[in-house]
Amino acid sequence: MINRWIWTSDEVKNAPSIRAGMSQKEETRLRREGCKIVVEVGSTLRLKANPTMATASTYFHRFYMYHTFSDFPRELTALGCLFLAGKVEETPKKCRDICNSAVQRFPDIFNSYASLTDEVMGIERVLLQTLKFDLQVDLPYEALLEYGKIFPGVSKEQMSETIQIAWTFINDSYYTTLCITVEAQLIAIALLHLAFTVKEVKLGAVENTWWEQDVSNWSNEAVDRTCHMVLDFYTATKENPIFAEPAAVVPNK
Repeated sequence: MINRWIWTSDEVKNAPSIRAGMSQKEETRLRREGCKIVVEVGSTLRLKANPTMATASTYFHRFYMYHTFSDFPRELTALGCLFLAGKVEETPKKCRDICNSAVQRFPDIFNSYASLTDEVMGIERVLLQTLKFDLQVDLPYEALLEYGKIFPGVSKEQMSETIQIAWTFINDSYYTTLCITVEAQLIAIALLHLAFTVKEVKLGAVENTWWEQDVSNWSNEAVDRTCHMVLDFYTATKENPIFAEPAAVVPNK
């Protein structure tokens, strides 16, 4: 069954903003900034990555496969995604509370909006239409926990530490376009594999093949590409942290 919410890497490189003339570097920056707003505002409201902030970030990435950042500023879309995800994941927050938290956390961005609550409620309607009211999102967290049970040779303590590392990798993967280019189950596999590598956990003969009983057609090269999307994000943001410079509002046309 074809997943209509999964795009190829080439399609992502040809997203609407890029077709409209924006550089891939700038488009990537705005995606990261939008997801940063989701995480920072969501954390202020005590929402969790699993499920609410991950779902909101997925909505955000999907939205910009149909629209441009110049038509819909990333800061409004981010808040709209968080507002909508809260409803869908049964962790609702009032739109007013989301907006107040956003203004407190990012005053340079949001103080310029005279009617921020109305703007966010307006973008929610555009989101619903863009996402075709298909709002259930598969997340990698449950699959990660299930895979954590299939390694009897790994100590409970070591497995717990490895799962925590992989969980962090998954959280951070939402700053990238992994959630719209790779299925959730495969993200769980790849980032657990990366965590095993980081922890130097020895799995013996199945070290590079343990996932084959579930996804036999997924190559080691594909796993490595998935891992490198997260590793490349860490490298890029170490050199240029998100919002390291004053965060400018992307103007409407």
